[in-house]
Amino acid sequence: RYMEAARYYLQYAGMPDSIVYNLNQGKNDYNDDYQSRGEWINYLMGNPNGPTGHREAPGLKIPVDLALAFHTDAGVTANDSIIGTLAIYSSDTDDGFFPNGQSKMASRDFSDIVQSQIVEDLRSQFRPDWTRRGLWNKQYSEAYRPNVPAMLLELLSHQNLADMYFGLDPRFRFTVSRSIYKGMLKFMASQEGKDYVVQPLPVSKFSISSLGNKTIRLSWKAVTDPLEPTAKPGEYKLYKRIGKKGFDQGVLISDTTIIITLEEYNKIYSFKITALNQGGESFPSEILSAGFINQNEKIALVVNGFDRISGPSKVDVGNMAGITWWEDQGVPYKRELGYTGVPYDFNRQSPWLDDDSPGWGASYGNFEGKIIQGNSFDFTYTHGVAIMAAGKSFVSISDEAFEEESFDSKPFCFVDMIFGEEKSTPVFMGNGKDYDFKIFTPGIRNKLQQIAEQGGNIFISGAYIGSDHIITGDTLTMSFTEDVLHYKWRTNHAIRGGKVYATDYSKPYFNGEWDFNTGYHPEIYTVEAPDAIEPSGIGAISSFRYSENNSSAGVSFKGSYRTVVLGFPFETITEQNQRKTLMEQIIDFFESDQ
Repeated sequence: RYMEAARYYLQYAGMPDSIVYNLNQGKNDYNDDYQSRGEWINYLMGNPNGPTGHREAPGLKIPVDLALAFHTDAGVTANDSIIGTLAIYSSDTDDGFFPNGQSKMASRDFSDIVQSQIVEDLRSQFRPDWTRRGLWNKQYSEAYRPNVPAMLLELLSHQNLADMYFGLDPRFRFTVSRSIYKGMLKFMASQEGKDYVVQPLPVSKFSISSLGNKTIRLSWKAVTDPLEPTAKPGEYKLYKRIGKKGFDQGVLISDTTIIITLEEYNKIYSFKITALNQGGESFPSEILSAGFINQNEKIALVVNGFDRISGPSKVDVGNMAGITWWEDQGVPYKRELGYTGVPYDFNRQSPWLDDDSPGWGASYGNFEGKIIQGNSFDFTYTHGVAIMAAGKSFVSISDEAFEEESFDSKPFCFVDMIFGEEKSTPVFMGNGKDYDFKIFTPGIRNKLQQIAEQGGNIFISGAYIGSDHIITGDTLTMSFTEDVLHYKWRTNHAIRGGKVYATDYSKPYFNGEWDFNTGYHPEIYTVEAPDAIEPSGIGAISSFRYSENNSSAGVSFKGSYRTVVLGFPFETITEQNQRKTLMEQIIDFFESDQ
């Protein structure tokens, strides 16, 4: 029901019509919609804070401290200037006082604190020139109707490309949402004369290691918040999941490590961590999994190198400007609910005529109501299912923990590197040469080099494992992929359809066909631009090709160590049986004496 307007949701929720959502006698749904929001708040509280004209209505007796109306505004700039953040409050109705006698200037304080927090955080992390617009005292319905301190926030312009380049990015959304929460917290603390503590950030460097006999050690590190000194964790909560069931309610832990003996062999156990303090609980960590085959000492290591979340790429050259969805659709945090369809009008001069001909920025509507899958942070489980089906135990680790010098990769029969849609993404506050989410960091390269020198086995898959270092001009990584991993880039827009087959060159190790997702799928993210990669050096062959054009989809190398590298993400293979078959063939290749 998240697609419904407020007026119809309130009707569905059973609010009384005449005093909450039907305020215009059925003549104007638009006015009903924005007017009903403040009256809903008043009905929650009830006498003496009931809806306008019905202050004595009993309501639901639910106390409410404040009200926020979260909006985006309109407006366009012809360049990269930011329209920015506007705050609106109202202090003039009812002689300037709420029913409980509190001054309505509290709404001004609330609006000022939240707006200041947003602008300060965005200038610190995203744009040093983020625009702070006005602090208006005006009679907007959502600002004056609630009988509690209220703010109407216009965060940015949904019509302006410079604003929406940020607004479509989940990292920006997290920061803004956290800023609003902090502003609310600080306002309420000031009203009540109390100190405040901000909830912690998610932990990092999460890892699972095997201690033998299905006993594991889980370790992680706390993360400090450079914007908020109070956001320090005091303890942690560990959540566990068995197989595909839901997570349990969690157990409190005072340290950053714990040893656990799993209940059974032949089952996959998954874990996530949150940080806690007096301010609350953080967002969860990535999910790591482990599973052990009875009396099987050969353990695989799954490394989660896919932690990217990002907005889509853009173009802005002269009159051509917009979201370049074919280049990079971005990666939602878990899922995206607001996607309508791909844009088709990139001409800044295209005028808005009406909603059926909206001009510049217009998009199709065929995805309205569809949930777009992003980074679930749960792909070690998907890989683990295939590994255990092939008869191997496994543990998993974050890439940040894997690349630390102290981590020992020698005990593992092979290493499975998940790179998904990991891709070097320019940092917002950088100079154009700094990147987040780089695939082959120096630490990753060093660790994989060690594994190769030890005669280990390496399996790598990802949509940008061939093109990432080419786009960024990283010659060190180019040499590494060609000389150590034995593949080289050919193209980063290899195909539109996701069909792959094993080549005759790769027999007897590999045979069959596989399908991975390059379009919409309700359960897995889209691979919009998979790489074609080719073999490099003696002992390397093209083991897989894309059916669409026969370009090379994957390379295997056999020497003093062995590698298998795929130019598409393993977890996007849509059929579980196909994933199991491919993983089994990869493991057989690693263990074959031929």
